[in-house]
Amino acid sequence: MVYRRFTKCSLALAALLTITSNLDAQTNRFFVTDSSYMTKLGSEYRPEVDMDWDRPSAAFYPVSYKIADKLQNRATVRREKNDAWFRPSGWLEMGYAWNSAKPASGRNTPLGFVDQHQELQLNQLYLVLEGGTAKDDNESWSLDARVDLMFGTDHGFTTASGLEVRRDGSQRWNSTPDPSADEDYRGTPGNPRPYYGLAMPQIYLDVHTPWLQGMDLRMGHFYTNVGYESVMPLENFFYTHTMSMMYGQPFTHTGMMASTKLFDAMDISFGFTRGWDNWEDDAEGDISIAGGIGFNLEDSAFSVNFHSGDDFIGLDNDGNTLIGNVTIITLNYTRNVTDNLTHALTADVGYGDGMQLHTSSASVSGARWYGITNYLTYEVGEKLSTGLRVEWFRDQDNSRVMPGAFSDHVSGGNYVNVSLGLNYRHNDRWTFRPEARWDWSDTKSEDLSVPGVFGDFQENDTFTLSMDAIFTY
Repeated sequence: MVYRRFTKCSLALAALLTITSNLDAQTNRFFVTDSSYMTKLGSEYRPEVDMDWDRPSAAFYPVSYKIADKLQNRATVRREKNDAWFRPSGWLEMGYAWNSAKPASGRNTPLGFVDQHQELQLNQLYLVLEGGTAKDDNESWSLDARVDLMFGTDHGFTTASGLEVRRDGSQRWNSTPDPSADEDYRGTPGNPRPYYGLAMPQIYLDVHTPWLQGMDLRMGHFYTNVGYESVMPLENFFYTHTMSMMYGQPFTHTGMMASTKLFDAMDISFGFTRGWDNWEDDAEGDISIAGGIGFNLEDSAFSVNFHSGDDFIGLDNDGNTLIGNVTIITLNYTRNVTDNLTHALTADVGYGDGMQLHTSSASVSGARWYGITNYLTYEVGEKLSTGLRVEWFRDQDNSRVMPGAFSDHVSGGNYVNVSLGLNYRHNDRWTFRPEARWDWSDTKSEDLSVPGVFGDFQENDTFTLSMDAIFTY
């Protein structure tokens, strides 16, 4: 297994060298890796509904940069004039993590992205292809296009139903590993997913119009407007991600979004999508709505973003599509306390129909989840910054984090993590992000002999040391 992963990393590096030589410059699903966990349910607790629910994520603005740099005014066109239509760029991210729980499976579940214990991960070999006829004013029409391609271990966290994977979770783009012969996979033996793979998290057109004070229309497949942290590593201060991002927010949408500037300090956006991490129309043909409002002041910024609508939430035992309303609202507040100190606060409230399973009655009901995260970053010098992140995530009905989390048999639902990290920007190309993280949760199940969610579901807390290196091109 180690040899296979090393080989894939080597091939990816070779691909990067080939690319840079020519350059100038979800449906995410989490499964218990130990199949004995599910067998402990026995026939008495066999559910009528498959709890193979989608697991989402998000992208917003980084806390590692000044507010003036990171709070992009979506309504005001700030594009550089460029005569070339085709402009390739990207990055390579590799990382390593050590987990104090020392899971025998080698998985740091429920942590995502940095989900391997004592394994060198090629997280992302990321290629961005973009170009356009951009103008630097709000009085002209312009057109921009962008395609993102990602290869690496992070691919499985950005896949969309109907694009990289099918509705039943089977692979469309990447080969499906054989659990009996290949340990290089994620998921369960019943639904394995490749460890390395290819994803296309974004493909869209941006049309800038002179309407109002300048209106932007985005059409295609793109990262969500909900949340704070991003799939793209340089937009985050920390290598690891919050539980709120991993389990409480979408990763991508497919649809159309419009944004404009109403006043000097106020932006609004609104659009229609096909739901959470979904490329194709669901069986009901329902459309979701998304939008937000933001206020940008001299030293602070505030925004509220949302996504809501009937969405694909799973399959029953007969393979029939289950549809239910899924709604998420995110509040973001950022302030430059001093020239070097930045504080950010983000809060999430989510609700989903049919995500809470009651095995005693074989019925489902709505589920709720909440999250609050504080960030403090301090710029020590031109190349070095330090940061602190404190998060509380509440999986109220144990429907988001625990795979097959049957409400009758799981208690708790609180998750806390504290992270300390450094950002060292060696030069314009290289960035290094070491991080120390402590996680705790009261989630457990005596019926299933699960005392905690960490360390292969045997520990209620864990300590993680990790670091990644990012090379941009």
